[in-house]
Amino acid sequence: MPTLFLLRHAKTEAVHSGGDKARELTDRGRADARAVGAQLRQRGIDLVLCSSAVRTRQTVEELGLDARVESMDALYNCDVETMLQRIGETDDSVSHLLVVGHSPTIPAAAAELVWASQPREADQLACSFPTAAWAEITFEGTWADLERARLAAVHRPRDV
Repeated sequence: MPTLFLLRHAKTEAVHSGGDKARELTDRGRADARAVGAQLRQRGIDLVLCSSAVRTRQTVEELGLDARVESMDALYNCDVETMLQRIGETDDSVSHLLVVGHSPTIPAAAAELVWASQPREADQLACSFPTAAWAEITFEGTWADLERARLAAVHRPRDV
């Protein structure tokens, strides 16, 4: 059964002279990302799709995963439809996919995927998805279908 992990980047500086895309992780963000990495390394992630923003790429580096990483401009400041389209393009040989992105897209995508089977959990995801939070979603079918998605777990920084 394929497993999708949706991770919001870790804590960042409020502003950066290079603009929003150049914002970097804070010390707390780096520590949170390392703690999340300790959890995700046990999940057998095959592929990471990552926004091209500095903060998401730094989050991925701090995770310390042994997985192929693809940085994508399309995942920076995108909508849920674009994110789901990119996920749907994943080769079906990938069994565990991690997407590292931004709010509001990451929590909105997680909520949309599990709404039909778990509406209460979907509402909670949409309302509480802080930096370094991640959701584990299982489903039947292929990456292009994402059918019968179920929330298997959600982890927030206070859980780390």
